[in-house]
Amino acid sequence: MTVRTRFAPSPTGDVHIWSLRTALYCYLWSHHNNGKFILRIEDTDQTRLVEGSIERIIEVLTRMGVSPDEGPQHDGGYGPYIQSHRLPIYAERLHKLVEEGSAYYCFCTSERLDALRTEQEELKLPPRYDGHCRHVPLEEACERIAKWEKYTIRLKVPKWEKILFNDAIRGRIEFNSSETDDCVLMKSDGIPTYHGAVVIDDHLMEITHVMRGEEWISSIPKQVLTARALGITLPEYAHMPNILGADGKKLSKRTGDTSAEIYLEKGYLPDALLNFIALLGWHPKSDQEILTMEELIEKFDIHDIHKAGAVFDPIKLDWMNGEYIKVLSTEELHTKLSIYLHKYENEFFTTVYSKAEWSTNEKILNELKGRMKRFNEYRELTKFFYGAAQIRPDLLVNPKMKIETLEDARASLELGRTVLARTDFSSLDTIKEPIIAAISEAGKKNWQVLWPIRVALSGEEFSPGAFELAYILGKEKSIERIDRILAKLS
Repeated sequence: MTVRTRFAPSPTGDVHIWSLRTALYCYLWSHHNNGKFILRIEDTDQTRLVEGSIERIIEVLTRMGVSPDEGPQHDGGYGPYIQSHRLPIYAERLHKLVEEGSAYYCFCTSERLDALRTEQEELKLPPRYDGHCRHVPLEEACERIAKWEKYTIRLKVPKWEKILFNDAIRGRIEFNSSETDDCVLMKSDGIPTYHGAVVIDDHLMEITHVMRGEEWISSIPKQVLTARALGITLPEYAHMPNILGADGKKLSKRTGDTSAEIYLEKGYLPDALLNFIALLGWHPKSDQEILTMEELIEKFDIHDIHKAGAVFDPIKLDWMNGEYIKVLSTEELHTKLSIYLHKYENEFFTTVYSKAEWSTNEKILNELKGRMKRFNEYRELTKFFYGAAQIRPDLLVNPKMKIETLEDARASLELGRTVLARTDFSSLDTIKEPIIAAISEAGKKNWQVLWPIRVALSGEEFSPGAFELAYILGKEKSIERIDRILAKLS
Protein backbone atom coordinates (compact mmCIF):
# COMPACT_ATOMS: atom_id res chain seq x y z
CA MET A 1 0.00 0.00 0.00
CA THR A 2 1.30 3.44 -0.94
CA VAL A 3 0.73 5.93 1.85
CA ARG A 4 -1.16 8.92 0.51
CA THR A 5 -1.97 11.89 2.76
CA ARG A 6 -3.85 15.06 1.88
CA PHE A 7 -3.93 18.65 3.02
CA ALA A 8 -7.38 19.97 2.10
CA PRO A 9 -7.78 23.65 3.02
CA SER A 10 -10.64 25.93 2.09
CA PRO A 11 -9.46 28.96 0.08
CA THR A 12 -10.86 31.47 2.54
CA GLY A 13 -7.76 33.53 3.34
CA ASP A 14 -4.34 32.99 4.90
CA VAL A 15 -2.80 29.66 5.87
CA HIS A 16 -3.00 29.58 9.65
CA ILE A 17 -0.58 27.96 12.07
CA TRP A 18 -2.85 24.98 12.81
CA SER A 19 -3.36 24.43 9.06
CA LEU A 20 0.39 24.59 8.50
CA ARG A 21 0.85 21.94 11.21
CA THR A 22 -1.67 19.71 9.43
CA ALA A 23 0.17 20.15 6.14
CA LEU A 24 3.51 19.45 7.84
CA TYR A 25 2.31 16.27 9.56
CA CYS A 26 0.80 15.02 6.30
CA TYR A 27 4.06 15.79 4.50
CA LEU A 28 6.18 14.06 7.17
CA TRP A 29 4.05 10.90 7.33
CA SER A 30 3.84 10.46 3.57
CA HIS A 31 7.58 11.01 3.08
CA HIS A 32 8.40 8.81 6.10
CA ASN A 33 6.67 6.02 4.19
CA ASN A 34 7.94 6.99 0.71
CA GLY A 35 4.39 7.93 -0.21
CA LYS A 36 2.64 10.96 -1.69
CA PHE A 37 1.47 14.24 -0.17
CA ILE A 38 -1.57 15.70 -1.92
CA LEU A 39 -2.98 19.23 -1.90
CA ARG A 40 -6.75 19.36 -2.47
CA ILE A 41 -8.69 22.60 -2.44
CA GLU A 42 -12.10 22.28 -0.77
CA ASP A 43 -14.11 25.19 -2.13
CA THR A 44 -17.67 23.86 -1.93
CA ASP A 45 -18.68 26.75 0.33
CA GLN A 46 -18.65 29.38 -2.38
CA THR A 47 -19.85 32.13 -0.04
CA ARG A 48 -16.55 32.15 1.90
CA LEU A 49 -14.07 32.14 -0.98
CA VAL A 50 -11.35 34.80 -0.98
CA GLU A 51 -9.76 35.70 -4.29
CA GLY A 52 -6.10 34.72 -4.54
CA SER A 53 -6.26 32.27 -1.62
CA ILE A 54 -5.31 29.21 -3.68
CA GLU A 55 -2.20 30.96 -4.96
CA ARG A 56 -1.26 32.05 -1.42
CA ILE A 57 -1.72 28.51 -0.09
CA ILE A 58 0.61 27.11 -2.75
CA GLU A 59 3.13 29.92 -2.19
CA VAL A 60 3.27 29.40 1.60
CA LEU A 61 3.68 25.62 1.26
CA THR A 62 6.46 26.15 -1.28
CA ARG A 63 8.28 28.74 0.84
CA MET A 64 7.99 26.51 3.90
CA GLY A 65 9.53 23.57 2.03
CA VAL A 66 6.49 21.27 2.19
CA SER A 67 5.47 21.36 -1.46
CA PRO A 68 2.78 18.81 -2.41
CA ASP A 69 3.65 15.90 -4.66
CA GLU A 70 0.23 16.24 -6.30
CA GLY A 71 -2.26 19.08 -6.48
CA PRO A 72 -3.61 21.84 -8.70
CA GLN A 73 -0.09 22.47 -10.03
CA HIS A 74 1.08 18.85 -10.17
CA ASP A 75 -1.49 16.39 -11.53
CA GLY A 76 -0.69 12.88 -10.41
CA GLY A 77 -3.57 11.27 -12.26
CA TYR A 78 -6.17 11.75 -9.49
CA GLY A 79 -7.44 15.20 -10.41
CA PRO A 80 -9.07 17.58 -10.63
CA TYR A 81 -7.73 18.68 -7.23
CA ILE A 82 -10.19 21.57 -6.77
CA GLN A 83 -13.62 20.43 -5.60
CA SER A 84 -15.57 22.94 -7.68
CA HIS A 85 -14.04 21.23 -10.74
CA ARG A 86 -15.36 17.83 -9.62
CA LEU A 87 -19.12 18.53 -9.48
CA PRO A 88 -20.14 15.87 -12.07
CA ILE A 89 -18.29 13.25 -10.00
CA TYR A 90 -20.29 14.09 -6.87
CA ALA A 91 -23.60 14.40 -8.73
CA GLU A 92 -23.30 10.93 -10.24
CA ARG A 93 -22.59 9.20 -6.94
CA LEU A 94 -25.00 11.14 -4.74
CA HIS A 95 -27.96 10.76 -7.09
CA LYS A 96 -27.16 7.06 -7.23
CA LEU A 97 -27.49 6.93 -3.43
CA VAL A 98 -31.05 8.22 -3.79
CA GLU A 99 -31.85 5.57 -6.40
CA GLU A 100 -30.50 2.88 -4.06
CA GLY A 101 -32.53 4.17 -1.10
CA SER A 102 -29.59 5.32 1.05
CA ALA A 103 -30.44 9.00 0.54
CA TYR A 104 -33.48 11.02 -0.50
CA TYR A 105 -34.53 14.27 -2.17
CA CYS A 106 -35.61 16.95 0.31
CA PHE A 107 -37.87 19.81 -0.79
CA CYS A 108 -38.05 21.71 2.50
CA THR A 109 -37.71 25.45 1.98
CA SER A 110 -35.38 27.64 4.00
CA GLU A 111 -38.47 29.22 5.60
CA ARG A 112 -39.69 25.85 6.86
CA LEU A 113 -36.24 24.93 8.17
CA ASP A 114 -35.93 28.29 9.96
CA ALA A 115 -39.33 27.80 11.58
CA LEU A 116 -38.36 24.27 12.64
CA ARG A 117 -35.13 25.55 14.18
CA THR A 118 -36.97 28.30 16.07
CA GLU A 119 -39.49 25.81 17.44
CA GLN A 120 -36.71 23.47 18.61
CA GLU A 121 -34.89 26.33 20.32
CA GLU A 122 -38.06 27.34 22.17
CA LEU A 123 -38.55 23.75 23.33
CA LYS A 124 -34.85 23.55 24.25
CA LEU A 125 -34.34 20.66 21.82
CA PRO A 126 -31.15 20.11 19.81
CA PRO A 127 -31.46 21.58 16.29
CA ARG A 128 -32.07 18.66 13.98
CA TYR A 129 -33.90 17.96 10.75
CA ASP A 130 -37.22 16.21 11.44
CA GLY A 131 -37.23 13.87 8.42
CA HIS A 132 -40.19 15.64 6.79
CA CYS A 133 -39.24 14.50 3.26
CA ARG A 134 -37.68 11.17 4.23
CA HIS A 135 -40.64 9.12 3.05
CA VAL A 136 -41.55 10.98 -0.13
CA PRO A 137 -41.73 8.26 -2.81
CA LEU A 138 -38.91 8.45 -5.35
CA GLU A 139 -41.36 8.64 -8.27
CA GLU A 140 -43.15 11.61 -6.72
CA ALA A 141 -39.82 13.29 -5.93
CA CYS A 142 -38.69 12.91 -9.54
CA GLU A 143 -41.92 14.45 -10.79
CA ARG A 144 -41.44 17.44 -8.50
CA ILE A 145 -37.87 17.85 -9.72
CA ALA A 146 -39.11 17.72 -13.34
CA LYS A 147 -41.30 20.71 -12.47
CA TRP A 148 -38.17 22.63 -11.35
CA GLU A 149 -38.89 22.41 -7.67
CA LYS A 150 -35.72 23.06 -5.69
CA TYR A 151 -34.29 20.16 -3.70
CA THR A 152 -31.34 18.95 -1.69
CA ILE A 153 -30.04 15.42 -1.20
CA ARG A 154 -30.04 14.14 2.38
CA LEU A 155 -28.43 11.02 3.81
CA LYS A 156 -30.92 8.54 5.22
CA VAL A 157 -29.39 7.95 8.67
CA PRO A 158 -30.40 4.69 10.38
CA LYS A 159 -31.91 5.13 13.84
CA TRP A 160 -30.59 3.72 17.10
CA GLU A 161 -27.45 2.17 15.73
CA LYS A 162 -24.12 2.15 17.55
CA ILE A 163 -21.28 3.46 15.40
CA LEU A 164 -17.77 2.31 16.28
CA PHE A 165 -14.70 4.14 15.03
CA ASN A 166 -10.99 3.72 15.70
CA ASP A 167 -8.84 6.83 15.72
CA ALA A 168 -5.05 6.57 15.35
CA ILE A 169 -4.54 8.97 18.28
CA ARG A 170 -7.61 8.59 20.48
CA GLY A 171 -8.38 4.91 20.00
CA ARG A 172 -11.93 3.57 20.06
CA ILE A 173 -14.71 6.14 19.72
CA GLU A 174 -18.43 5.30 19.97
CA PHE A 175 -21.46 7.20 18.68
CA ASN A 176 -25.16 6.54 18.46
CA SER A 177 -26.79 7.26 15.11
CA SER A 178 -29.78 8.78 16.91
CA GLU A 179 -27.54 11.78 17.67
CA THR A 180 -27.04 12.43 13.95
CA ASP A 181 -29.76 13.90 11.74
CA ASP A 182 -30.28 13.29 8.04
CA CYS A 183 -27.48 15.59 6.92
CA VAL A 184 -27.44 17.36 3.57
CA LEU A 185 -25.00 15.82 1.08
CA MET A 186 -25.85 18.09 -1.86
CA LYS A 187 -27.23 21.63 -1.69
CA SER A 188 -29.98 23.03 -3.88
CA ASP A 189 -27.40 24.66 -6.18
CA GLY A 190 -25.92 21.27 -7.05
CA ILE A 191 -22.78 21.81 -4.97
CA PRO A 192 -22.04 19.12 -2.40
CA THR A 193 -21.55 19.86 1.27
CA TYR A 194 -18.30 18.99 3.02
CA HIS A 195 -19.71 15.60 4.05
CA GLY A 196 -21.00 14.91 0.55
CA ALA A 197 -17.64 15.57 -1.09
CA VAL A 198 -14.87 14.59 1.32
CA VAL A 199 -15.66 10.87 1.51
CA ILE A 200 -15.88 10.58 -2.28
CA ASP A 201 -12.67 12.54 -2.82
CA ASP A 202 -10.63 10.59 -0.29
CA HIS A 203 -11.79 7.33 -1.87
CA LEU A 204 -11.12 8.30 -5.47
CA MET A 205 -7.76 9.87 -4.61
CA GLU A 206 -6.83 6.72 -2.64
CA ILE A 207 -6.04 8.66 0.52
CA THR A 208 -4.79 6.28 3.22
CA HIS A 209 -4.43 8.65 6.19
CA VAL A 210 -6.32 11.78 7.18
CA MET A 211 -4.98 14.16 9.83
CA ARG A 212 -7.22 16.97 11.00
CA GLY A 213 -8.16 18.94 14.12
CA GLU A 214 -10.07 17.38 17.01
CA GLU A 215 -13.05 19.67 16.33
CA TRP A 216 -13.89 17.35 13.41
CA ILE A 217 -14.50 14.32 15.65
CA SER A 218 -18.21 15.15 15.79
CA SER A 219 -18.44 14.70 12.02
CA ILE A 220 -17.25 11.08 12.14
CA PRO A 221 -20.75 9.48 12.22
CA LYS A 222 -21.84 11.33 9.07
CA GLN A 223 -18.71 10.25 7.23
CA VAL A 224 -18.88 6.66 8.45
CA LEU A 225 -22.51 6.38 7.34
CA THR A 226 -21.89 8.16 4.03
CA ALA A 227 -18.96 5.86 3.28
CA ARG A 228 -21.04 2.81 4.13
CA ALA A 229 -23.85 3.98 1.86
CA LEU A 230 -21.35 4.49 -0.97
CA GLY A 231 -19.81 1.08 -0.33
CA ILE A 232 -16.31 2.39 0.34
CA THR A 233 -13.76 2.13 3.17
CA LEU A 234 -12.61 5.23 5.00
CA PRO A 235 -8.91 6.09 5.40
CA GLU A 236 -7.26 5.91 8.81
CA TYR A 237 -8.07 9.06 10.77
CA ALA A 238 -5.94 10.90 13.31
CA HIS A 239 -7.65 13.79 15.11
CA MET A 240 -4.91 16.11 16.33
CA PRO A 241 -4.97 18.18 19.54
CA ASN A 242 -5.65 21.89 19.45
CA ILE A 243 -2.87 24.45 19.47
CA LEU A 244 -3.42 26.64 22.52
CA GLY A 245 -2.65 30.27 23.26
CA ALA A 246 -1.00 31.52 26.44
CA ASP A 247 -4.45 31.60 28.09
CA GLY A 248 -4.87 27.85 27.59
CA LYS A 249 -7.63 28.33 25.05
CA LYS A 250 -7.56 27.32 21.41
CA LEU A 251 -5.27 29.64 19.47
CA SER A 252 -7.31 32.20 17.58
CA LYS A 253 -6.98 35.63 16.03
CA ARG A 254 -8.06 37.10 19.35
CA THR A 255 -5.32 35.37 21.35
CA GLY A 256 -2.36 35.89 19.04
CA ASP A 257 -0.99 35.95 15.51
CA THR A 258 -2.25 32.92 13.65
CA SER A 259 -1.28 33.47 10.01
CA ALA A 260 1.82 31.58 8.87
CA GLU A 261 2.65 34.50 6.58
CA ILE A 262 2.89 36.82 9.61
CA TYR A 263 5.67 34.67 11.06
CA LEU A 264 7.57 34.73 7.77
CA GLU A 265 7.13 38.50 7.73
CA LYS A 266 8.56 38.71 11.25
CA GLY A 267 11.69 37.03 9.98
CA TYR A 268 11.44 33.47 11.23
CA LEU A 269 13.33 30.93 9.14
CA PRO A 270 10.99 28.37 7.53
CA ASP A 271 13.05 25.46 8.88
CA ALA A 272 12.89 26.82 12.42
CA LEU A 273 9.16 27.54 12.19
CA LEU A 274 8.46 24.02 10.91
CA ASN A 275 10.65 22.50 13.64
CA PHE A 276 8.73 24.47 16.27
CA ILE A 277 5.31 23.60 14.84
CA ALA A 278 6.22 19.92 14.54
CA LEU A 279 6.62 19.80 18.34
CA LEU A 280 3.14 21.25 18.95
CA GLY A 281 1.47 17.91 19.49
CA TRP A 282 4.28 15.48 18.74
CA HIS A 283 7.78 14.81 20.04
CA PRO A 284 10.45 12.28 19.07
CA LYS A 285 11.30 9.54 21.52
CA SER A 286 14.23 11.59 22.87
CA ASP A 287 14.97 15.01 24.36
CA GLN A 288 16.15 16.36 21.02
CA GLU A 289 14.35 19.56 20.03
CA ILE A 290 16.39 20.95 17.11
CA LEU A 291 15.61 18.66 14.18
CA THR A 292 16.32 18.99 10.48
CA MET A 293 13.61 18.15 7.97
CA GLU A 294 15.38 14.87 7.26
CA GLU A 295 15.33 14.01 10.97
CA LEU A 296 11.67 14.98 11.28
CA ILE A 297 10.78 12.70 8.37
CA GLU A 298 12.80 9.85 9.84
CA LYS A 299 11.38 10.11 13.37
CA PHE A 300 7.76 11.17 12.77
CA ASP A 301 5.01 8.63 13.47
CA ILE A 302 1.31 9.45 13.22
CA HIS A 303 0.59 7.16 16.17
CA ASP A 304 2.86 9.19 18.46
CA ILE A 305 0.82 12.39 18.16
CA HIS A 306 -0.37 13.50 21.60
CA LYS A 307 -3.98 13.85 22.73
CA ALA A 308 -3.45 16.94 24.90
CA GLY A 309 -3.34 20.44 23.48
CA ALA A 310 0.03 22.15 22.96
CA VAL A 311 0.76 25.76 23.95
CA PHE A 312 2.18 28.05 21.30
CA ASP A 313 5.08 29.73 23.11
CA PRO A 314 6.54 32.71 21.17
CA ILE A 315 9.53 32.87 23.53
CA LYS A 316 10.50 29.30 22.67
CA LEU A 317 10.00 30.03 18.97
CA ASP A 318 12.39 32.99 19.28
CA TRP A 319 14.94 30.77 21.00
CA MET A 320 14.65 28.07 18.36
CA ASN A 321 14.92 30.53 15.50
CA GLY A 322 18.00 32.05 17.13
CA GLU A 323 19.58 28.59 17.29
CA TYR A 324 18.98 28.13 13.56
CA ILE A 325 20.52 31.54 12.81
CA LYS A 326 23.62 30.72 14.90
CA VAL A 327 24.61 27.71 12.81
CA LEU A 328 24.32 29.47 9.44
CA SER A 329 27.54 30.43 7.73
CA THR A 330 27.96 34.16 7.21
CA GLU A 331 27.31 33.71 3.49
CA GLU A 332 24.14 31.70 4.13
CA LEU A 333 22.91 34.27 6.62
CA HIS A 334 23.61 37.08 4.14
CA THR A 335 21.66 35.29 1.40
CA LYS A 336 18.63 34.53 3.56
CA LEU A 337 18.61 37.99 5.14
CA SER A 338 18.89 39.64 1.72
CA ILE A 339 15.86 37.72 0.47
CA TYR A 340 13.93 38.71 3.57
CA LEU A 341 14.87 42.40 3.44
CA HIS A 342 14.17 42.58 -0.28
CA LYS A 343 10.65 41.24 0.28
CA TYR A 344 9.62 42.91 3.53
CA GLU A 345 11.93 45.92 4.04
CA ASN A 346 12.84 46.77 0.49
CA GLU A 347 13.63 50.45 1.01
CA PHE A 348 16.19 49.63 3.72
CA PHE A 349 17.59 46.84 1.57
CA THR A 350 18.03 48.92 -1.59
CA THR A 351 19.23 52.16 0.01
CA VAL A 352 21.28 50.85 2.93
CA TYR A 353 22.10 47.14 3.18
CA SER A 354 22.86 46.40 -0.46
CA LYS A 355 24.95 49.61 -0.78
CA ALA A 356 27.18 48.86 2.20
CA GLU A 357 30.53 47.22 1.54
CA TRP A 358 30.55 43.47 1.97
CA SER A 359 33.30 43.70 4.60
CA THR A 360 31.02 45.88 6.75
CA ASN A 361 27.98 43.64 6.37
CA GLU A 362 30.13 40.58 7.01
CA LYS A 363 31.42 41.98 10.32
CA ILE A 364 27.91 42.97 11.40
CA LEU A 365 26.47 39.55 10.55
CA ASN A 366 29.23 37.76 12.42
CA GLU A 367 28.53 39.91 15.47
CA LEU A 368 24.74 39.48 15.36
CA LYS A 369 24.62 35.74 14.65
CA GLY A 370 24.65 34.95 18.33
CA ARG A 371 22.18 37.68 19.33
CA MET A 372 19.54 38.04 16.63
CA LYS A 373 16.33 36.03 17.14
CA ARG A 374 14.39 37.20 14.07
CA PHE A 375 15.28 38.98 10.85
CA ASN A 376 12.88 41.83 11.62
CA GLU A 377 15.27 42.80 14.44
CA TYR A 378 18.14 43.46 12.06
CA ARG A 379 17.31 47.03 11.15
CA GLU A 380 16.89 48.10 14.79
CA LEU A 381 19.99 46.24 15.96
CA THR A 382 22.18 47.87 13.31
CA LYS A 383 20.91 51.44 13.13
CA PHE A 384 24.08 52.82 14.73
CA PHE A 385 26.26 50.92 12.25
CA TYR A 386 24.62 52.19 9.06
CA GLY A 387 23.61 55.64 10.34
CA ALA A 388 24.98 58.22 12.71
CA ALA A 389 24.86 57.29 16.38
CA GLN A 390 22.91 59.47 18.80
CA ILE A 391 24.99 61.70 21.07
CA ARG A 392 23.91 60.56 24.53
CA PRO A 393 25.90 62.22 27.34
CA ASP A 394 23.06 61.21 29.68
CA LEU A 395 24.16 57.58 29.38
CA LEU A 396 27.81 58.21 30.23
CA VAL A 397 27.43 58.55 34.00
CA ASN A 398 26.96 55.07 35.41
CA PRO A 399 27.67 54.51 39.13
CA LYS A 400 27.54 50.74 38.64
CA MET A 401 30.51 51.12 36.29
CA LYS A 402 32.27 53.46 38.79
CA ILE A 403 31.68 56.46 36.50
CA GLU A 404 30.35 59.05 38.93
CA THR A 405 30.60 62.24 36.85
CA LEU A 406 30.79 63.44 33.26
CA GLU A 407 34.38 64.45 33.97
CA ASP A 408 35.16 60.79 34.74
CA ALA A 409 33.56 59.79 31.45
CA ARG A 410 35.46 62.50 29.52
CA ALA A 411 38.79 61.34 30.91
CA SER A 412 38.04 57.72 29.95
CA LEU A 413 36.98 58.75 26.44
CA GLU A 414 40.17 60.74 25.91
CA LEU A 415 42.21 57.76 27.04
CA GLY A 416 40.34 55.46 24.67
CA ARG A 417 40.63 57.88 21.74
CA THR A 418 44.38 58.23 22.21
CA VAL A 419 44.88 54.47 22.11
CA LEU A 420 42.49 53.88 19.18
CA ALA A 421 44.23 56.54 17.10
CA ARG A 422 47.43 54.49 17.08
CA THR A 423 45.78 51.04 17.05
CA ASP A 424 45.73 48.49 14.22
CA PHE A 425 42.05 47.74 13.37
CA SER A 426 42.73 44.56 11.41
CA SER A 427 41.09 42.30 14.05
CA LEU A 428 39.30 42.33 17.36
CA ASP A 429 42.46 41.27 19.18
CA THR A 430 44.59 44.07 17.73
CA ILE A 431 42.00 46.54 19.06
CA LYS A 432 41.43 44.86 22.39
CA GLU A 433 44.98 44.27 23.57
CA PRO A 434 46.33 47.85 23.52
CA ILE A 435 43.18 49.29 25.14
CA ILE A 436 43.22 46.74 27.95
CA ALA A 437 46.91 47.47 28.50
CA ALA A 438 46.33 51.24 28.59
CA ILE A 439 43.44 50.87 31.05
CA SER A 440 45.60 48.79 33.37
CA GLU A 441 48.47 51.25 33.13
CA ALA A 442 46.08 54.11 34.04
CA GLY A 443 44.93 52.22 37.15
CA LYS A 444 41.32 52.00 35.99
CA LYS A 445 38.85 49.14 35.77
CA ASN A 446 38.00 47.90 32.27
CA TRP A 447 34.37 48.95 32.42
CA GLN A 448 35.27 52.50 33.50
CA VAL A 449 36.70 53.06 30.03
CA LEU A 450 34.79 50.57 27.91
CA TRP A 451 31.34 51.79 29.00
CA PRO A 452 31.77 55.39 27.79
CA ILE A 453 33.45 54.18 24.58
CA ARG A 454 30.49 51.90 23.89
CA VAL A 455 28.01 54.74 24.54
CA ALA A 456 29.97 57.06 22.26
CA LEU A 457 30.10 54.52 19.43
CA SER A 458 26.49 53.30 19.61
CA GLY A 459 24.51 56.04 21.33
CA GLU A 460 22.47 53.23 22.94
CA GLU A 461 22.10 51.74 26.38
CA PHE A 462 22.23 48.23 24.93
CA SER A 463 24.51 47.30 22.06
CA PRO A 464 27.47 45.08 21.19
CA GLY A 465 30.63 45.64 23.20
CA ALA A 466 33.09 48.48 22.68
CA PHE A 467 35.66 46.32 20.89
CA GLU A 468 33.10 44.82 18.52
CA LEU A 469 31.64 48.24 17.74
CA ALA A 470 35.05 49.72 17.00
CA TYR A 471 36.05 46.77 14.80
CA ILE A 472 32.87 47.00 12.72
CA LEU A 473 32.86 50.79 12.43
CA GLY A 474 36.56 51.06 11.65
CA LYS A 475 39.13 53.55 12.92
CA GLU A 476 37.86 56.66 11.15
CA LYS A 477 34.21 56.36 12.22
CA SER A 478 35.12 55.27 15.75
CA ILE A 479 37.35 58.27 16.40
CA GLU A 480 34.86 60.61 14.73
CA ARG A 481 32.07 59.45 17.07
CA ILE A 482 34.25 59.80 20.17
CA ASP A 483 35.23 63.29 19.04
CA ARG A 484 31.56 64.25 18.61
CA ILE A 485 30.62 63.35 22.16
CA LEU A 486 33.81 64.91 23.56
CA ALA A 487 32.88 68.13 21.77
CA LYS A 488 29.44 67.95 23.35
CA LEU A 489 30.96 67.50 26.81
CA SER A 490 33.29 70.47 26.40
